[in-house]
Amino acid sequence: MASAPRWLLALLLCAAPSLSGCNTGPGLTKVEAPAEGITLRYDLTPGQVYQGSVRRSATIRAASSATSTSQSFSFDLTLTVRGPDETRGGTAVTARFSGVSVKWSLPPSFPVSVAEFNRTASQQLQGLEVDFNVDDSGKILHMPELPDDLSAELRVVLQQALDALETAFLTVPARPLKAGDTWKDDKKRGRRGKLGRYSEGTVTSKLDGFYKTGEPPITVARLVTDTDETEITTTSAGSHEVKKQSTITALFATEQQYLYSYVNEEQIFDAGNTNTFAKTEVNWAKPASQTGGAAAAKVQDISDPCHPDYVGSEECNAEAAPPAPAGGEPPASSQPPTTSAPPPSGN
Repeated sequence: MASAPRWLLALLLCAAPSLSGCNTGPGLTKVEAPAEGITLRYDLTPGQVYQGSVRRSATIRAASSATSTSQSFSFDLTLTVRGPDETRGGTAVTARFSGVSVKWSLPPSFPVSVAEFNRTASQQLQGLEVDFNVDDSGKILHMPELPDDLSAELRVVLQQALDALETAFLTVPARPLKAGDTWKDDKKRGRRGKLGRYSEGTVTSKLDGFYKTGEPPITVARLVTDTDETEITTTSAGSHEVKKQSTITALFATEQQYLYSYVNEEQIFDAGNTNTFAKTEVNWAKPASQTGGAAAAKVQDISDPCHPDYVGSEECNAEAAPPAPAGGEPPASSQPPTTSAPPPSGN
């Protein structure tokens, strides 16, 4: 039992991906860009919807032995752009998870069966809805922290879910870019020395060229990004540090203004404990019929039209409906990430 938290921490800290491909062979036809270059920007029009498919696999090797374990993780994401957020800055986006499949192998000493863990993890993610903020350069301005009272198992699943949201964005410069241009960003998230996760690192990016792909063909910019990062997780019991190195190859749709595809290969070094090699592949689509218009209605768990925080088209029949709880619930946007899936059977 004592070994479970350390194992779960190793799972939590391998929240990323791998690559060397990203449609770099057949399917990409190189094209010439305008002499003045192309400025890359994300379309964050209120009401715009993006649909993504995420696949992740990882191998975790114990540092003190030849044993290794494997993980696979897949789900679909729907991002809905809400609009400008004066409180946190940038644009508010709501993400919803569906089609979830979690398949992790676990050590024999783990207190929960493999089948139960995978079933519980999948159920907790199915229907999960998260609000976060991003600007039109792709910089994440706000991502919710996990509440302190989560079980270790649920914390692993939700943290990986939050990390996966960032596969929809890579930070791009405000200036026009030409093939071969490079740029560097400092990455920092969280507060050093405080409870939770703090990370800092350097991100070096290059625009490798412009291509045509897909049917009908669209113009994409091929971006290659290398990241060196240190992540520190602090709990009441102390701090734990890991090192991460990753290479991302992505295709950015220049006219449609979104990240068309994303492949990330990552190595995570947890000194003396584990080495993780992971790969994440993501494909994004931008349904043309979803562009423009007012912000879409927020999907949520509250189905009672008489509830003070209900969002929807149904009318409240005050005589037939029971009174809402005193004070109601806090607005959905102020709550920690929650799932609309029913609680796992047997729990």
